[in-house]
Amino acid sequence: MNSPNVVFGSALLIISIGYLLKSFGFIKAHDAKSVSKFLMHTTFPALVFSTMIQVKLSLDLIWLPIICFIFGSASSAIGFFIFKKEAPEYRGILTMGSSGYNLGLFAYPLIEGVWGWQGLTYAIMFDLGNSFINFMVNYGMGTYLSALPKKGNTAQHIFKRIFTLPPFQAMLIGLTFNLMHIHVPELAFNIIDTIAKGNKPMVLLLMGIYFSVRLPKKSYIKVFQVLSLRYFLGLTVGLTLFYTVPFDVSFKNMLLICLILPAGMTLITYADELEFDTSIAAALVNFSMLISFALMWILVWLFHMAPM
Repeated sequence: MNSPNVVFGSALLIISIGYLLKSFGFIKAHDAKSVSKFLMHTTFPALVFSTMIQVKLSLDLIWLPIICFIFGSASSAIGFFIFKKEAPEYRGILTMGSSGYNLGLFAYPLIEGVWGWQGLTYAIMFDLGNSFINFMVNYGMGTYLSALPKKGNTAQHIFKRIFTLPPFQAMLIGLTFNLMHIHVPELAFNIIDTIAKGNKPMVLLLMGIYFSVRLPKKSYIKVFQVLSLRYFLGLTVGLTLFYTVPFDVSFKNMLLICLILPAGMTLITYADELEFDTSIAAALVNFSMLISFALMWILVWLFHMAPM
């Protein structure tokens, strides 16, 4: 665990390197999709698995995915009604942008740097509920609001997306190993742990490659509406729980941090697949990353969240 200023400062530097590599043409924006896919099938699930098999499970951890799922579902429902007067091609993406978080490709490196394995454990448990929000609630809402013809069994398709996601599978396998006290051979653990350590720098570089703020002027107001909703609800509920829930300070710190994280990267994928406005989806992801990065830094300083 390191000083928050060191963690956020070094992260900002690595993100900037990724952005400069793209700006000078060494890496193309479309290369980010390949890198992201690589991470989702290697370093990310390795990190989740290695964390889950080492975590000391306690009863309060189960509240993290439950709170995430309830809050995410409520945010989605609020967005559904707030944006009901929007044109069909906008309503879907604005509603999906109202809930769901980017933990694996944004928060994990920062949380691991400031709070270590304990903080990462809380984040991964929160991400368990977030997986259902991103891959069930958001995808289901987008499919329902899309103008595309509905084919096949939508519910079956949604659940298939959830349970075939490598990080989600790694989470379930890691929890099973932990609960059943299954020993992982030292050689296998060392290999998995080595792969997991590559997640942090690769993710930060990827954030820089993805970052862009280009957007048609007429769409800025729509993006602002969604971001206002996300951060108003996140801060209001997060601060309320921070001062009321009967859990330890580490739990409350991580809950507040997780509720102000940026929109999930799946938003861009869904917008493309369901034929919504992808420029709005990309802007929501990029602007929310910028805002969340700043908010995390401020909250850590304001509430003295960093461990001594």
